[in-house]
Amino acid sequence: MLGTFKNFLIALTMAKLNAAESIRGLACLAVVFSHLSLSFYPYLHHFSPDDRAHGHWDYFMHHSPFAFWYSGTAAVFVFFVLSGFVLSYAILRHDDVPRKVTEMAIKRYPRLAIPAFFSCILAWLALSYTSINSDLVNDWLQAYATQEVSLKQAAYEGSIGAFLFAESSTNWVLWTMQIELFGSILLFVLLLLYHYKKSLFYISSILLPLLGLLDDERFFLGLLSFVIGSYMYLHGRQIKPVFAWSMFFAGLYFAGAHNSSHAYHWLYKILGWRTYDYSNFFSGILIVYSILLSTQLSKIFDKKPLVYLGKLSFSIYLLHMMLIYLVCIPAFNWLMGMGFNYDLSVLLAVLTCLSSILLASAFYSEYVDSLAVKISNKLAKWAMKS
Repeated sequence: MLGTFKNFLIALTMAKLNAAESIRGLACLAVVFSHLSLSFYPYLHHFSPDDRAHGHWDYFMHHSPFAFWYSGTAAVFVFFVLSGFVLSYAILRHDDVPRKVTEMAIKRYPRLAIPAFFSCILAWLALSYTSINSDLVNDWLQAYATQEVSLKQAAYEGSIGAFLFAESSTNWVLWTMQIELFGSILLFVLLLLYHYKKSLFYISSILLPLLGLLDDERFFLGLLSFVIGSYMYLHGRQIKPVFAWSMFFAGLYFAGAHNSSHAYHWLYKILGWRTYDYSNFFSGILIVYSILLSTQLSKIFDKKPLVYLGKLSFSIYLLHMMLIYLVCIPAFNWLMGMGFNYDLSVLLAVLTCLSSILLASAFYSEYVDSLAVKISNKLAKWAMKS
């Protein structure tokens, strides 16, 4: 009987971890769709007052509560909450917590930096040795396509600038690496405190994230997301399906928030210009909690294709801007030149681009991301023996 119960707990934990991978993969797709929408249908976000709708559908979508599928900001908060949960799980299930914290602290930077560094080198090569006409796409993508990046800048941002200062001109998505690194360090400190003196953990988990306000509010919210993810692991309780589904749909609703959207006008009256960031922050919490703390939702998201997508998610995240430039723009230009209308040209170019992203990410995950894991593991093993 005890063995059966233990097997049940192991299966339940694996379902949660697989679901976490699936969430990461789907969130990564939301980041890709966010950048594609900024490139071709900027009114979906309407960040600029100069943005104009191409038709009825993008006007409707922006003002609807269904904009979650291209919410890149909600997706990165999902990443941060998941990191807090998964890192806490990886550390606190071990008997020797201080040793595990030390090991993971040694591994964290090379694990993130090696893939980020090579993504910047690839972006530099793409931008420096190709000349792709970006006149037909939105100003946002034009700014990326026409910038000049030096090898020195690419190497610096991929190894130092993105991680310490959120400098990411070469690969625009790397601004999150600063939060990912400092959020991990914050969590390592907090989990050590939890191991030695729990009261200090709870006090510090409130006070230390406030240091993020010395940078900016989004940095603070990112650090707080790590802490909340850890709290989910420590104190999260299984919730009934009706509450889980309610939280999940509420999370999707908040993920679609834009300051100018009619569907969030009531919220804008309360939060003002903070509506976008705070709604996306709450969205990340609600989505992760509803899935990981619900047996039913965890099982729904525990599907092999989604788990595999999660495995590729970091590579997709790192490569997609370069591939939008290298594949999506030329495909769109060619289709427009062939006489296809705007919407169909975008659709076919996006499908071509998504295929290239998945293929390139599978290769990158196999040879670069896996290399980062091996090197960080060997480094930690060497350091722990010294």
